[in-house]
Amino acid sequence: MKKTLKAILILLLVLLSTMIFTDTTYILNGVKAIYLRGQTDVGIYDYKVQPTVLVKANPKDQWELHKNYNQIKLSDSILNFHKKLQSTAFLIIKDGKILIEKYFNEGGERVPSGVWSITKTYTALLMLKAVEDGMIDKIDDPVKKYVPNWKVKQDSTLKIRHLASMSTGLFWDEGDHNPFSLIAKLNFYGDLKKFTVNDLYSVGNPGQSQHYDSGGIQLLGTILSNVLVDKSISDYLSEKIWQPLGCQENALFIVDSEKHKNEKTFGGLVANARDISRLGQLINNKGIWKNEKILDSTQLSIIKTIPYNNKTYSYGFWTGLYQGKRFYYQSGFKGQFCISFPEYNLVITRLGHQSLKKSNIDDVSKDVYIYIKEAIRIINKADT
Repeated sequence: MKKTLKAILILLLVLLSTMIFTDTTYILNGVKAIYLRGQTDVGIYDYKVQPTVLVKANPKDQWELHKNYNQIKLSDSILNFHKKLQSTAFLIIKDGKILIEKYFNEGGERVPSGVWSITKTYTALLMLKAVEDGMIDKIDDPVKKYVPNWKVKQDSTLKIRHLASMSTGLFWDEGDHNPFSLIAKLNFYGDLKKFTVNDLYSVGNPGQSQHYDSGGIQLLGTILSNVLVDKSISDYLSEKIWQPLGCQENALFIVDSEKHKNEKTFGGLVANARDISRLGQLINNKGIWKNEKILDSTQLSIIKTIPYNNKTYSYGFWTGLYQGKRFYYQSGFKGQFCISFPEYNLVITRLGHQSLKKSNIDDVSKDVYIYIKEAIRIINKADT
């Protein structure tokens, strides 16, 4: 028995030593956050076992309710779709007023949820705010200017705009979820500034082609953290977006560790569906919220222009066409969506546990078209 215990201890020490030597101790964080909780992959409530910081709200106004609030029934097909994909929230907002508000399973009006890559949109917008505030000269500045210790060989040509527009030329495989993949390391590594400096490498030319890249957005976070100096990204988000939009609840931002407190700018925001919907409405309002200009015309032009050889991603936003009309949307892992459809002054927000699989990571999500179709059916009924 003693020999067996000794052998196990030696094996554990060798394993731990190997992990330290290969810089893979982050796997232990993943085991704690996922497998020990009975999960097989990351989910929308992982924030409950991860370190977070506060994004403070300053509630100014409640959402107005549409005169037909929750009076029109969702179709059987969309209800079955929500059931199949384990939705927790579904909102349809017409002309700035909530028309449909449905919660499923454990979801609720004040229930926060990890929104994953919807966070990327906020990160990209904060870079525009940093330009506006004079901390960054322009989004076409090279990354190297703000991360001087970054040693990637393409660093002279890689620009901030490339990072926010998913056209970096850096290696990234968003679909590889094995414990040793870059996306796994990004999720659970304890020092994300170190990660962005050491673990990203070039495989192509920036601006050449669209390729979804969470690591590139975390590098944006490193730039933002470096230029903010005396305040956190969470505080800046609160000051520039969360409070001006009148969000009703404090949000959370997942950080890499209690020691470093680097926000996970690629996917760490935690908030409820009502508050997430406000940024969607801001796009329909041409950057204005309750008579306050939050995004100016130049910033909106950047957001809505599809750059380089991109087809479905602009600056911090996905984009597509529905019946020839353009829409924009924020998207997070497992089907977190906030869709802005300016033509109809329509916002659709969906949160939940699953989504339809994409055949290509850079395609518009099939789910989005399903939610848009249902929302247009609903608003047409509301108008009759």
